[in-house]
Amino acid sequence: MIRLIIVVPFLLALVVFSASNQDPLDMWLLTYSWKSSAGVLALLVAAVAFLLGAFCLWTAEFKQRRRARKAEQHVKELEAQLAQVQAVSSQPVAPAPVAVAVPPVSPANGAEPHV
Repeated sequence: MIRLIIVVPFLLALVVFSASNQDPLDMWLLTYSWKSSAGVLALLVAAVAFLLGAFCLWTAEFKQRRRARKAEQHVKELEAQLAQVQAVSSQPVAPAPVAVAVPPVSPANGAEPHV
């Protein structure tokens, strides 16, 4: 919303400037010269600046999207690993057999040894 508050008055001023400056002027850049109105030149400069800004934004956005895709892939891999660990940990574990110590039978206990 704030962008529109800034851009719309700028565009209106640019259009008013272009409409009021229609007299052809001699323009030159180094050895190249041409006839054009100041309004058309202003619109041309604004269009080039817009395209340059859009290109810069696109390249920055391209890097961010690539990083986001890599991060999403990494998250999917980690979620798959977490699901595997949870599946393994939720399986019932059989209790380990417990060794019971049997006291040795001796004649002192009142039992006869078997021979």
